[in-house]
Amino acid sequence: MSFNTGADAAAGPIWFFPRVFTLQNYAYVFQYDRLQTAFVVTTLRCMIGPIISVFVTMLAAFALSKRFLPGRRTILFFFMIPMFISGSIISNYVVMVELGLLNNFLVYVLPGAFGFFSMVIMRTHIEELPIELQESAMIDGAGYSRIFMQVILPLSKPILAAFLFFSVAGNWLDYYTNLVYVTDRSLSTLQFVLYEIINRTEASTLIDFTKTTGAAQRRLMSMQNNTVPTPEVIKMTVMVVVTFPILFVYPFFQKYFVKGMLTGAVKA
Repeated sequence: MSFNTGADAAAGPIWFFPRVFTLQNYAYVFQYDRLQTAFVVTTLRCMIGPIISVFVTMLAAFALSKRFLPGRRTILFFFMIPMFISGSIISNYVVMVELGLLNNFLVYVLPGAFGFFSMVIMRTHIEELPIELQESAMIDGAGYSRIFMQVILPLSKPILAAFLFFSVAGNWLDYYTNLVYVTDRSLSTLQFVLYEIINRTEASTLIDFTKTTGAAQRRLMSMQNNTVPTPEVIKMTVMVVVTFPILFVYPFFQKYFVKGMLTGAVKA
């Protein structure tokens, strides 16, 4: 439907191929300034958030893989509690307010910087690595930081790639954080913009999408018999624009999924 003219799509259902092919819908949608801003915000979130999350979680996994760590069982028990008893929306909101994260880009990054389930799998993976590698590095004078950076991380590429993609997908598809903690429209994400478009009335959707520049609007109006995409076609087009990037990235990480998830998952 996103590749079909709005007037023809309104005449009957579109099944697999468009009846009247057009790229006007995408040219029309890409003129929406807020969608462009949301794409930048979402891209930055998916670049910064997953890297911080995977690195912090891997650091915790490396520390907790050491059985001589003082208070190791207590720390694991403390991290396990939120898996069964989580805070309410109100308590989470109060925490975000006290941390100054409302209408702050960091609200997309900091709350998801650590994941206990991911940490357990990563820790088990580290425990399965030959301990002789770390002992050899220590004999050569390497400290824990150097062992982590030069021994553990290179041997953990499959599991890091798998969880990195899971984190990217989670950040890309999340709209709830924007819905609850962000009211600044300049910090809106793609999924939240899509959420708003889908849940708006047809009239208000058309009003927003007709706020393009005069020259661009006249050019788009002159295309294909001066027809403007219908609200339903606009919704389908935005869905494709928002979903396609994550589908495009998936094949590049697919080879790491099975190996990455099975590594460290048997004992966990």
